Amino acid sequence: MDLLVVVDGVTDYDAWRKVFDEDEAERAKFAASMEAGPLDNDKVAIVAYGVDMEAMGAFMGTPEFAERTSSIQTGVTLYNLEALPQ
Repeated sequence: MDLLVVVDGVTDYDAWRKVFDEDEAERAKFAASMEAGPLDNDKVAIVAYGVDMEAMGAFMGTPEFAERTSSIQTGVTLYNLEALPQ
């Protein structure tokens, strides 16, 4: 499954990016690849390809993940991406 993940409340993109980059090996266990970048209004967009939703949920649901991210973001919204027929 491919996703657009919109992360809210990112007031310091560099601090957020540091945590995101530190998780690269863990993310590789549940996604083929991810691309992330800043948006307006303290948001970050992540395009995630080939996501195993159950494994991603397990990773994001740990107390350690919550502790590491609580000071750098306030929420996450997931959108399912589907390619339009050409």
